Amino acid sequence: MGRILIATDGSKYSNLAVDYGVTMGKKLGYEILGLYVINMKSLEIYALEHHDNISGYEAENARLKKEGEAALGYLSAKCNEQGVKVTTTILRGYPAEDIIKLAESETVDMIIVGNLGKTNLEYMFMGSVSETVVKRAPCPVLVVRGKIDIA
Repeated sequence: MGRILIATDGSKYSNLAVDYGVTMGKKLGYEILGLYVINMKSLEIYALEHHDNISGYEAENARLKKEGEAALGYLSAKCNEQGVKVTTTILRGYPAEDIIKLAESETVDMIIVGNLGKTNLEYMFMGSVSETVVKRAPCPVLVVRGKIDIA
């Protein structure tokens, strides 16, 4: 059985990628591996802005984890609706690197990501996750830019 890695950050574009990826997984008979990465750069930026409040760092980490659980909850619900086997993982690290590492270690057949993440500000500081994944992935990558009807 094949496997598709769907990386999500819970944004509108990631959810479109989830919708497309789950439908594709069902049509191909593939299972889905869902990934959310708690972005260490977000935590580093938070720490720089709030250097005198270390307890806030842990609160921010907990907030991001909860955000990841919600994003993966959306993915799991879509898989359950369509009868697609799913496993999910939350990692702390750097999204592009961790997507690539997981794709390699789990030998997935394809990676699906959304085109845009959360904000343009994050893009300025962190670069494009989808662009990096496309350049370095060990397998085909599908970048979903908008709503696609594959029914």
